[in-house]
Amino acid sequence: MHKDHGIWFRIKAYHLHTQVYVTCLMVFIFVVSIVVYCIPAVRQSEVLSNLMLALFTSLLVTVFTTIADLYISYKNHRSEEYLEDMHQYGIASLHRDKKRALQNMLSDCDKSIWISGYRLILTRDLIPDIEAAIGRGARVKAVICPPWNEAYGMVYGDSGKVMDNYFTVFHAIYRACMEHGFSPAEFQVYFINKPIFSDTYRVDQNLITGPYMHNRDREFKRLMAKDFFSYDIVRQSSLYAAVNDEFATLCDEAEEILDWSLMEELYQRFEKEDWTEAQKRDEFHKMCKKIK
Repeated sequence: MHKDHGIWFRIKAYHLHTQVYVTCLMVFIFVVSIVVYCIPAVRQSEVLSNLMLALFTSLLVTVFTTIADLYISYKNHRSEEYLEDMHQYGIASLHRDKKRALQNMLSDCDKSIWISGYRLILTRDLIPDIEAAIGRGARVKAVICPPWNEAYGMVYGDSGKVMDNYFTVFHAIYRACMEHGFSPAEFQVYFINKPIFSDTYRVDQNLITGPYMHNRDREFKRLMAKDFFSYDIVRQSSLYAAVNDEFATLCDEAEEILDWSLMEELYQRFEKEDWTEAQKRDEFHKMCKKIK
C-alpha cells in the first residue's frame, strides 16, 4: 500500500515535475510580458504594444491549458494508484448495484453458484438468472441463517416476512433441477445457527461480497447488504482465499441440510393453504434434517 507522502513527492513519483517546471516558466514569461507591456515606451509604440498584448494574451491561454492538463494528469495518477492498491489487496471493482453485477456474472454461468444469506430478498430477484444457469449445468450450494435460529434474531430480530422467499427460491431451484434431469442431491442447502457477516455469492470462479448492515429502512426494517456496496474479488488473491474458505467453513459447521424429497408436496400446500408466517417457518423447517 502507498504511504500518504507530500504533494511534491507524489508529483515527482508520477513523473509530472517537468510539466510543473514548464508551467512555472509559462507563468514567469506571462508576468514578464505584462510588466514589459506596461512600460510607457512600449505602450507608445503601436507595433511593440500590439506584439506584447498578443504575447501575454496567448500565454494566458497556454498557462490555463497547462495547469488544467497538469491537474488532470495528477488526478488520473492518483486514481490509478488507488485502483492499484485495491487490486493488490484483492478487490477487482466496487459495485453499487449488486443485482446487476450478479446478473452479468450469471449470464454465462455453467458450473456452480454459491449463495449465503438470511432473507434471500436479492436471491429471489435472481431466480430467472439462476434457473437459466442451472439449465446450462450449474450446481447450486447455499448456506443460510434461517429465521428459526437464534442467530437470525440477533441480526434481524422478529422483523420482516421472509418465508415466502424461502419457498419461492428453493422451489424454483428444485423445479429447474428436475426439468433438466439433475439429482437434487447435487444441490446442497445448509442451515447454520451462526451470524453471517458478509453477503457472499460465488458464480463459477467469480466471488462477489459485501458487509451486512444494521441500518434500518422503512420496508424491511434493516438495510439490505446490496444497498450499501459490494465488491468482486481478484482470483488467486489472499482475500479471495479467505472469503472462499469462510463459505466452506460455514457449510462444514452447519447443523441442518435441506431435504429435497419433501419440497414438491410442501410447496403445493404452501400455495393452497393460508399459513401465517410462523406456520410457514415451522412447515419449511420440517424439510430440514439434522447433519450428523
